[in-house]
Amino acid sequence: MPSSPRHRQRPALPVLLAVLLASLLVCGALAPCAAWAQTGATADARRPTEVAQVLFGIISYVRWPVARQEVRVCMLGAPRYGAAIVDTPASNLGQRIRVKIPAAASTASECDVVYMGSLPEGEREHLLAQIIGKPILSVAEPGTSCPVGTMFCLRLAEAQIGFDVNLDAIARSGLRVHPNALQIARRKGPTP
Repeated sequence: MPSSPRHRQRPALPVLLAVLLASLLVCGALAPCAAWAQTGATADARRPTEVAQVLFGIISYVRWPVARQEVRVCMLGAPRYGAAIVDTPASNLGQRIRVKIPAAASTASECDVVYMGSLPEGEREHLLAQIIGKPILSVAEPGTSCPVGTMFCLRLAEAQIGFDVNLDAIARSGLRVHPNALQIARRKGPTP
């Protein structure tokens, strides 16, 4: 006689315990992964602020041939971390900092610092041709290409944001960069 829905057998107790135990083990194994993903998300949320701090730190190590009471930072291209840069500045070691987003790269000569976000290669080359050899600090955003002629190229590491320095581009610009900035560039991040 076929069993009716009312008379189905229940799974044996050992099978239920095994399923429950397996579920607990899977949840326990996934907890560290979830914590790691949450930590990664927190680090991603802090990145814009960290990028802004590094950018303004670099600016604090730079001296222009003619002292600036206000340093004009122009963000060009499509910067990924631009919001924190716009929100952060006020002053930096006695220098006022003003951030602006010009409509075109052709206004780069009106800037003391050019922060380059994502730009098509042709536009980036045109921009650098305008500023190379002039006292305009050029900084490439992390995750973008770092073309020849850019003075500082920011790079992301898991634990920190670092940067590479182009000494030739700095020398041709007439800017003076404190040696401490160069020492910071040489530091390696903590080993994972």
